[in-house]
Amino acid sequence: MTSLIAATATGVALLALLAGGAAHLSRPAALPDALTAHRLLPRRAVLPAARAVTAAECLLAVACAAALLAGHRAGLAAVLGAAALVFACYALYTGYALAAGRGGPCGCSRSDVPLSSWVAGRAWAFAGLAAVGAALAAGRIDPPGGPAEWTTAALAAVTLAALLWVLPAAMARPVPPARAPAGPVPAVEGGR
Repeated sequence: MTSLIAATATGVALLALLAGGAAHLSRPAALPDALTAHRLLPRRAVLPAARAVTAAECLLAVACAAALLAGHRAGLAAVLGAAALVFACYALYTGYALAAGRGGPCGCSRSDVPLSSWVAGRAWAFAGLAAVGAALAAGRIDPPGGPAEWTTAALAAVTLAALLWVLPAAMARPVPPARAPAGPVPAVEGGR
């Protein structure tokens, strides 16, 4: 059971890093625009910060995949520990931005997800899962034994990562449509 938890937590962290890095690479203006809208960083620090975030996600994703494929437990634990710190920084940044009354887009995906407590909660969930994966990878547990356990862990990781990834967008409150002007409704000619 512990091996399934470790594999699932590792898979979620890896998929979150891949999704974040891919989103930032495919829409490079989204994160700098979001950081500018938050007004927490000096203007000259926005672009370097956005590039550092994208590079960190991409490098950690590659390092995590390499450690997994090589079966290097210490390397995997180190990468997952670093990923937990990165995700915790995202959560702290989001929490600070919300406490300071700053809004705007999250900048974390290709869609314009608004900054919210759901974004912070998702980052904490990713941080927690990466930390669990790191702790279990550093321990003496065996990897999942056999194709059935690997398949179960992979399906659980994909499902949990996808649900966490779309959570802030799903919980965003849409802007209500503009109200129609009060008054009589004009008659349509030729209608029944």
